[in-house]
Amino acid sequence: LTVFSVSFIRSSWELPDLRDGRVKAISDSDGVSYPWYGNTTETVTLIGPISKISRFSVSMNDNFYPSVTWAVPVSESNLPLLTRIKRDQSFTTWLVAMNATTKEKIILQTIRWRMRVDIEVDPSKPLGYRARLVGRTQQEQPRILSRMQPIPPNALVKPNANDAQVLMWRPKRGLPLVVIPPK
Repeated sequence: LTVFSVSFIRSSWELPDLRDGRVKAISDSDGVSYPWYGNTTETVTLIGPISKISRFSVSMNDNFYPSVTWAVPVSESNLPLLTRIKRDQSFTTWLVAMNATTKEKIILQTIRWRMRVDIEVDPSKPLGYRARLVGRTQQEQPRILSRMQPIPPNALVKPNANDAQVLMWRPKRGLPLVVIPPK
């Protein structure tokens, strides 16, 4: 189970419930194995009771793959005006054991990490030379917390992050505009 929070300015993918403080977290599940992140290497099913000590391996792989708009998303023009990409996301992942019959969940580990990106963009330069990393070159590594953190209840129910996000345009003057609404 993974949840994340994010904040942006100008044209941005946002999670309104998270941004406005209505919820503390939104699940980053695949939307199929809800609320679990996935159902391949991310889960193990045991049939028990089991009388011997057993070892199981679970893993998750998250590939950061954001989309950004080159142009003003509410304009008829495709003129590239992107000058900067700033992203600050924090994630919390729980390793959880769940009784399939009773649905009781036991938190085994809590892992946190944060991803921050700051990139300057010059759309007039040729492909391969347009972007320059101006922020940190190394990201914080995931940390296993010494104390288990509770799972926010809203992270265990829909929507997941992909269905809850909206593309916003925030002009210098005027009201913000929803360009792409949530699913």
